[in-house]
Amino acid sequence: MRVIFIFYHVEYDEDLMDILKKTGIKCYSKIERVLGKGKGSEPRLDTAVWPGFNNVLIVGIEERETSQRFLEELKKYSDKHHGKGICAFVLPLEMII
Repeated sequence: MRVIFIFYHVEYDEDLMDILKKTGIKCYSKIERVLGKGKGSEPRLDTAVWPGFNNVLIVGIEERETSQRFLEELKKYSDKHHGKGICAFVLPLEMII
């Protein structure tokens, strides 16, 4: 089991929702208007100086094949954008209650 945290620029929202649907993932949590700065990006602080913001998807996936398929699609999408505006953290998941 894995939990995947995906931080992404808000303009990618519809595409990420499509990737969830395409890979059969129906359960997720989305946090909107997340502010911060990534390793390879300018700050997104929703101000005049640093405009924009991110969203975060949190996906807990029990089936290894599903998580692998999702990560492959996410990697393709990230590569298409040269890794700009999207970052995913993949962690082991012990239990879903």
